[in-house]
Amino acid sequence: MESEKQLMSLINAARVLSSTLDLDKVLHQLMQEVVRVMEGAYSGILFIYDENQDKLVVKSGIGFDLHYLQKIALDVNEGMTGKTFSTKKGQIFRHMKDTTRAMENIQTENQSLFNKAVGDHQYPVSTICAPLLSKEGCIGVLTIDSFSEEVYFNSRDLLLLETFAAQATIAIENASLFAHQERSERIHSEMAAASLSHTGMKGINATLSRLVQKETCVYNEYFEIVTSSSVEAESSGTELRTNQEDCLKDVMYNLHGTSASHESDGTAFYLFPVQTDTITIGILAVFAKDLDTLDQLAIDLGCGLFAREMMGQERIRTDLYNYEGYLLEQLFDQRMGTFSLPQRSLVGISDKSRFLCINLLISNDFLPFHELNQKRQIFNRLLYREVKHLKDKVLVLDRNMEYDLLIIINDSRNEEEILDEFIHFFNHFNKKIQELMTFVFHAGLGRVFEQISEIQSSHRDARRCAQYIRSRNDNEVIFSYKDLGIYRLFLKHERDELEEFVTDMLGPLLSYDEKHDSELFKTLKTYIECNQNMTSTARASYVHLNTIKYRLQNIRELLGRDSLEGKRIFELQMAIYMREYLATS
Repeated sequence: MESEKQLMSLINAARVLSSTLDLDKVLHQLMQEVVRVMEGAYSGILFIYDENQDKLVVKSGIGFDLHYLQKIALDVNEGMTGKTFSTKKGQIFRHMKDTTRAMENIQTENQSLFNKAVGDHQYPVSTICAPLLSKEGCIGVLTIDSFSEEVYFNSRDLLLLETFAAQATIAIENASLFAHQERSERIHSEMAAASLSHTGMKGINATLSRLVQKETCVYNEYFEIVTSSSVEAESSGTELRTNQEDCLKDVMYNLHGTSASHESDGTAFYLFPVQTDTITIGILAVFAKDLDTLDQLAIDLGCGLFAREMMGQERIRTDLYNYEGYLLEQLFDQRMGTFSLPQRSLVGISDKSRFLCINLLISNDFLPFHELNQKRQIFNRLLYREVKHLKDKVLVLDRNMEYDLLIIINDSRNEEEILDEFIHFFNHFNKKIQELMTFVFHAGLGRVFEQISEIQSSHRDARRCAQYIRSRNDNEVIFSYKDLGIYRLFLKHERDELEEFVTDMLGPLLSYDEKHDSELFKTLKTYIECNQNMTSTARASYVHLNTIKYRLQNIRELLGRDSLEGKRIFELQMAIYMREYLATS
């Protein structure tokens, strides 16, 4: 009769398993069948392991006051249940001395809650515990208590309890699988809806944050927050950018990098790259200690949507700048007459406009192609982004390793103010670039001109300035044609021609200095700078006046000149300037 009763309980439990996916209902029915079929069983508790807390928490119970019972959270080796979980083996505590000894390590708070849950009873007289074993390991423990002095559980009871524990495991895994599938479908459905809702980055991020139940924010490639799930998320994102810049850069510039868990001032977070096929264009920050597989699914879908949204916005900007670049190319080819009225309106040229040409040269010649291409794309987008904020209309023509800019000026600023403004702009722009990555470029500014027909001349001047400053190999980023001074004359000539003139004018003098380790060239330069005043030259050279007279006599003899005045001194001065120019170019 007893075996028949147990068999019917198992059959009833199996029927419940196949009749519903309601986990709470299944487990409650199982607990009822266990207590009913096991003689002397007074109460039962089903504990489930919670990974986030690293604790065993109550999932179902019978015979106790659940109000207190459900507040208990056991360590994985605490009490009879903890011992069963950690060993993954069924345990029989036959007598009160066994249960009392096994519960010696119960924490005070859990002991108090347990006492309130059992009411008049203090400790079970006899207890059996069966682990819930799955492929992943132990997922919980089923515990049955007897408070009767006449009932002591044995191995046969444990075997029956382990059968019910196996059914509980199946019920939990089925419910978990169903919940996993249901949540997966919801994630796909809601992320797809967010993509189609035309709410942009903000709508996608709000949906993602709701699905993973965590705060999120998204950075663009300049580490600026473009959207956040809340005011708190934006504040955390701002602190993250300030305190964890290296972490952000590591994700941004490592195309094949993976997300990783970090912590900053007690705030745990994950960083995920928002990527296209070739580059990283943003970062998703998720503020959490742990993420499960479905969180990861939602995040992967979100990153894909963020990338598509960002690239869509980027394509609109790029298409506009490419078209304006095409119009600028027409201007360089002197085809202003072919512009339609809408094109003229887009370009922003009027009868009162003035213009300035700027040339940018990229100088990262020795970088690997992949790295150079990635950095140039970042440079390209930042350039477009920054010039958009200028008060002047700017046309940009991208020539791969070179950029031509046409500034269209429609106010009354003078040339000096305009040049100073753009020198400041490009120095600031260079600072921003270097904060993001190591990248070298040089900018040359041409002359401000009033007629669009003069564009080729200003463009040529801008290119010469960019080439000149690049050849100097110093830390200067930008150079203006106006600052070239007398060097403007030399830019129009071939280097060989300039070197030949220097040799003709100063060759014997330079050869003599090199051979005798003398300072005749330096003396001649100082003499000219002092307006051919020998006394001033002696003072500037820290030598006696007679020494200067002697040196000048040697200079005249070496150069074959009777005097150092008029046209001859002018030619020598030009040769000195040329030599200085050649030394820095």
